[in-house]
Amino acid sequence: MSNSPVSYQLDNQLGIIRIDNPPVNVLSHAVRVGILDALQQATSDNSQALLILCQGRTFFAGADISEFGNPQPPHLPEVIAAIENCPKPVVAAVHGSALGGGLEVALAAHYRCAVATARLGLPEVKLGLLPGSGGTQRLPRVVGVEAALDMMTGGAPISAQRALELGLVDLLLEDELEAGAVDYCAQLIENNAPVRATGVLTAEAPSSADFFDDYRKRIARKSRGQLAPGFIVELVELATSTDIEEGQSKERERFIECRNSPQSAAMRHVFFAERASSKIPDIPPDTPVRPINSAAIIGAGTMGGGIAMCFANAGIPVTLVETSQEALDRGLGIIGKNYDTSRKRGRFTQEQVDGFMAKLSGTIDYQDIANVDVVIEAVFENTEVKQEVFRKLDSVCKPECILATNTSYLDVDAIAAVTQRPQQVIGAHFFSPANVMKLLEVVRARETAPDVLQTFMKLAKTIGKIPVAVGVCHGFVGNRMLKGYGRQAQLLLLEGATPQQIDTAMESWGMAMGPLAVGDLAGLDIGYRSRRDQGIESRSVKEFVLADTLVEMERLGQKSGAGYYRYDAETRKREPDPEVVTLIEDIAAQQGLSRRDISDEEIVDRLSLALINEGAVILEEGIAARPSDIDIVYLNGYGFPVWRGGPMFYGDSLGLETVVEKLRGLLESTGDACWEPAELLVRLAGEGKDLASLN
Repeated sequence: MSNSPVSYQLDNQLGIIRIDNPPVNVLSHAVRVGILDALQQATSDNSQALLILCQGRTFFAGADISEFGNPQPPHLPEVIAAIENCPKPVVAAVHGSALGGGLEVALAAHYRCAVATARLGLPEVKLGLLPGSGGTQRLPRVVGVEAALDMMTGGAPISAQRALELGLVDLLLEDELEAGAVDYCAQLIENNAPVRATGVLTAEAPSSADFFDDYRKRIARKSRGQLAPGFIVELVELATSTDIEEGQSKERERFIECRNSPQSAAMRHVFFAERASSKIPDIPPDTPVRPINSAAIIGAGTMGGGIAMCFANAGIPVTLVETSQEALDRGLGIIGKNYDTSRKRGRFTQEQVDGFMAKLSGTIDYQDIANVDVVIEAVFENTEVKQEVFRKLDSVCKPECILATNTSYLDVDAIAAVTQRPQQVIGAHFFSPANVMKLLEVVRARETAPDVLQTFMKLAKTIGKIPVAVGVCHGFVGNRMLKGYGRQAQLLLLEGATPQQIDTAMESWGMAMGPLAVGDLAGLDIGYRSRRDQGIESRSVKEFVLADTLVEMERLGQKSGAGYYRYDAETRKREPDPEVVTLIEDIAAQQGLSRRDISDEEIVDRLSLALINEGAVILEEGIAARPSDIDIVYLNGYGFPVWRGGPMFYGDSLGLETVVEKLRGLLESTGDACWEPAELLVRLAGEGKDLASLN
């Protein structure tokens, strides 16, 4: 095994199977072969126990995703069976992350020890998969049914301490990994510890006869159309009533079904797309980045406060700047309440909250932020207001300070132009609530320096965001595409649909919320004000007549108790409102439109095609670097179903010839120029290519 990533050595009575497959010890073909060879060697020596020990920064961090669909034997279940059936006690020593196939290997071992910082999990559901090497059968036998279901359907890893409490880990190591694990093995040998095969344990059925049905209903609401979570529940239920062989056989069947599904293809695309989004094609990855050790936020309102929390949570000292002490105190008070709410829910300890608050300070004097490394302006969404702030920042902040504007739509070039340092100005479109939403559109202005962009992309990750670099245009990527999507929803209302039908169709298709429910949640007055700021007179544009009328009736959405729907004052549950349907009918008549029956299929087609077509134009213009970046924007900022892969991936799944054909059909039937197929789509379809070829 000289060239193998796996080595075997006998140390007194302990056989050590050592794996060194950097960077994260994936369970590649060579590793699987090496483990089987090591187990074979151990059968003929005088070892009394075996230790599986990974070198580098982590235990097995999962299967080799590059082998998906074409794994070479020996397959992982074969390796796992060999570990579990070994006649000598096998110990897994866990550090870093034991994820997916890595945890399945650990579950097959007879004993498990871990360092305190280790994390253990079965995250396959995030790739549209389920554990395929015994995880659904062994985990409930070790930690119980409910804990196993929570781990597998949620996909989030648990801490070593939590694993110890659940019985997933037998011992937390206080010493260095190898020394502590070897000592533990020595104790097991001394105590003649028996082989303890996980597969022969019993997974106790829950006491409630309705447990599995209730869990299915709960997970169905949460996972909105995904296959894998339901299969996981089915397989865990099976584990309570059958032996490991039958359970694993069914698990393998379901695993292959998931692996071959369009859902898993979409979610694997998302996995790679998210990793690609932080890479800028024309900026070398080794471009030096600037140190960011302090920050300031201009504006302590809802958005500014949320952004400040992101910095505090990341351990970066942050100063909030306001125009008055009253506004500053109010903003800091809201941040304190937000943290207290999180503490009460168990997300943070009081000690953590105290630490976060200690990173926050406030001032009404710009001179107090003269030496910070980055400033993010989060004032009112108005170019002149933001330009005035940037003039002030430019005169006060040290020359190397990066200046960022938090804007949803505005021209970042126009804001940068009022400074003497346009190369250090960048756009940062945070999504609300900023301390919760993961997406950050990082807007590269005309003169933004490469190292500034690279620094901000890295900073975004540091503060817990998923960054996507975009170019300057009205609305950037997300909101620019949203405009056409929202317009189709309004036109469909006038043509014959109801708010309830449109939202239900899109939610059944997989969207987190339908477009009209989203409007009510955000507040219809926001769009109303934006249209007036753009010089569009109220009710002067067909697709805005309904929204303008609702606002002028003081129906602003959830916050006023009524918008497209009526809302319960206590629960905020939405109810269809006949008054709105009558209003829609009246407006349609005024516009000379004959309303007709509209199918759910037409609703989904028109809204999704509007996204795909505009996305293609955005790619043509170079506003987004790659189709997968657009997918990441929509998945993380707009509630697009992850199992459909994002709008551009969805376009590929339909087939670009089909997309172009549908667009041309809509152009012919409506005469609306918005359905003119993007040149990029026409060219790729004609060449038999897909959008993914541009990634």
